[in-house]
Amino acid sequence: MSKRRKQNRSQPEESSPALPDAAPISLGLFCDAKLLFLTGLLITARYFLPAESAPQGETLPLVLAWFLVAILFFTSQFTDCARSLRLDRFDAAVWLLVLGQALSALVMILFYEGQQRAALHMLWEWMALGLSFSLFRRIVRFPSQRMTFLHCFMATIVLLSLYGIWQHHWMYKQLAREYQSVRQQYDAAVTPETQAKFQHELISMGVPANALSGSGRKQFEARLLDSSEPLGMFALANTFAGLLTVGFLIAVGLSVHSLLPPRTEGSPPVDRNRLQIVVYLISTMLISYCLILTKSRSAWGGALAGLVCLGLLKLLQRQRLRQTTQRLSRKQLITGVTLVVCVLVGFFLLATLSGGFDRAVLSEAPKSLQYRIEYWTGTWDVIKENLMWGTGPGNFREHYLKYKLPGSSEEIADPHNLFLDVWANAGLIALAGLLLIIALAGYQWFLKPLLQKQPADSISPVNDEADSFLRMALVLGFAFTFPLLWILQLFLSGIDESVLWLFLPGWAVIYVLLRGGRKRTTAQATLDLSATSFIPLSLAAGFVALSVHLLVAGGIAMPAITQTWLLLLALAFPVPHAISPENSEQVDADQAQQRPNQSVHKKTLALALCGLLLILFVMSDFAPTFQSQSLVKRAEQTLMRGQSVRIAQQLFSQAGQADPFSPEPWQALAELKFREGVQNRQAFEEAVSFKQAAIQRNPLSPLNYFELGRRYYEQFEASHQQEDLTEAIENLNRAVSGYPHNARYRALLAEIFHAAGQISESREQAEQALELDQANRSAQHVDKYLTDETVSRMNQIINERQTNQN
Repeated sequence: MSKRRKQNRSQPEESSPALPDAAPISLGLFCDAKLLFLTGLLITARYFLPAESAPQGETLPLVLAWFLVAILFFTSQFTDCARSLRLDRFDAAVWLLVLGQALSALVMILFYEGQQRAALHMLWEWMALGLSFSLFRRIVRFPSQRMTFLHCFMATIVLLSLYGIWQHHWMYKQLAREYQSVRQQYDAAVTPETQAKFQHELISMGVPANALSGSGRKQFEARLLDSSEPLGMFALANTFAGLLTVGFLIAVGLSVHSLLPPRTEGSPPVDRNRLQIVVYLISTMLISYCLILTKSRSAWGGALAGLVCLGLLKLLQRQRLRQTTQRLSRKQLITGVTLVVCVLVGFFLLATLSGGFDRAVLSEAPKSLQYRIEYWTGTWDVIKENLMWGTGPGNFREHYLKYKLPGSSEEIADPHNLFLDVWANAGLIALAGLLLIIALAGYQWFLKPLLQKQPADSISPVNDEADSFLRMALVLGFAFTFPLLWILQLFLSGIDESVLWLFLPGWAVIYVLLRGGRKRTTAQATLDLSATSFIPLSLAAGFVALSVHLLVAGGIAMPAITQTWLLLLALAFPVPHAISPENSEQVDADQAQQRPNQSVHKKTLALALCGLLLILFVMSDFAPTFQSQSLVKRAEQTLMRGQSVRIAQQLFSQAGQADPFSPEPWQALAELKFREGVQNRQAFEEAVSFKQAAIQRNPLSPLNYFELGRRYYEQFEASHQQEDLTEAIENLNRAVSGYPHNARYRALLAEIFHAAGQISESREQAEQALELDQANRSAQHVDKYLTDETVSRMNQIINERQTNQN
């Protein structure tokens, strides 16, 4: 027996190529370590910043960092002439998707057809996503590094799951008590100074400025006081659920892999790490429980599709590999399926008893599907209007409102469909890239035969000591994310996210437990990711599950979601070395001389292109956005502290000059001038000029025209000048044209027509306003109801016309 084991241990040395010994400390090794550190840090940071804030430019520091990583990567390539920058089919498909987004944004900016700053934000976000995909496949390319990354990634998702469970059971109650206490003091405040103090406290608690009063307050309080869905660090439960779905399927793959570890034919059985098995199972349970608490039906459907995909791929694998040693017995299969079903049913029951799941989640599924059909119907009209180039990334909502159906539930920012989202925002070129990505992934996973033998160039060319050093750099990148984000948010945003410091030890403990406490060799990592393992299959299942989720919930334009989607591909299909050790001696001398020169030229060109893009990004987006946002925040703090309004106006004006594409500073200047009252004609005219400057930077927003028309009508009621009434009618007509099924817009237009003596037009608008209000009430869209006073006024206008006719 001992002799057989000795022979088995010697087999890898005979079959594998001789690997060159690499010094544990060298320039190339340090470059690779820095790249791994930065990769882990930047990928993790995406999951602890609001994914929905990308169109506002709040994640631009990550884009800047990815450009710097790209420059470091291309610079480090000069130290190794054997490395090639060849692009494969996956790179081409992803960059075709990115190219479509970029061309769509440039066309929109060139013809001034939308919000240019949002389009630029998303253009560079997509560029960063393309870079992260291509760089990740070349930086984290060896099995040992990919397994380390998987453990770090799973530790992050488990940590967020624990945080989400805490949110569901404790955070919402605590926040509700704190909010109600400060809100009562804010409502009872008498002096402006006291009111400003409590207003600052509410905003520091995360209350949006538009939720301090009116309908915005009702919507915010409904979400805060009546909701219990975990959000993680995101703003929407559906977004969080997409990440949890991927983590759940990878955890299932790791659990099955630990229970049934693969082994080569003739090798001794692999010892099972019982502690690691327990940790994997507990991780799966925590993620699945948090996923259930999100009440995301699309994510549940995606998880089910992923489990089916996992089973189907395993059957295909068994059929193609035909390894009798890896076949599961019928008893094992029945036991595994029964265990999965019992766990799922048990957690649904637990979630029901804890109040995190109720029958309404399933009973309202038809209504949710009806909403989706309404979204897709309006989106198709948007696509027909912008068939080739799309609306431009970050500009879908303004186009959609023109075609939004009467009584439809939301003024959505994306179509809630993977394919419609890409087509509507970025046109046919991006859609072709998306289809090519899915086609290549399907071909590689489902049609191309799976090979058991790992290629020789997938083996790490460094010794175990150097490999451990590289993997440690990757782990430290994940760990250092938390203090770095705390520093950035404290000094740039003024927010003290102390919870990030608690995340650091929690993440470290979870990672150590997931890793199992054993030192894993390169051979073990290669076996873990072999064709007979469940781990590569779980990556495919996660990709399918997230795609299904995006088909119904949308979110492909959120960088954190797209990053996860592309990461699964990058982990499954890394880029190997251009020249493997076993065939490097077969290269002719002439080719060996020509290849380094060609490679140097390619690397120089890539480095120059990346540097040029970095300069363009900083000049066109990062620098003006950062400077403008800092000035706007200073101005808002000045107003909240009750300081001079003139100082705030100067800061807003400087912000507008710093960022020529952003409408936000001009909106704020207009509001400050409008506050001076309708009696001050000069202030009113200055406010109108500021508002028109904001409209020029966001010309398709119907809300801007509605607000300007309302202001002109208020001015008319004080001045009785006909030109004010004419401007009010013109702006309200534009608002109704951009959003024809808004009851509030039509109600105000009816009022203005009535004041102008245009009785027929006034009655028509009043009737349509009441019809839209009735549609909203039938669909129970509470936030869109007309007030009782407005409904009474509309009926009065209609009845007045009928009385005059009699």
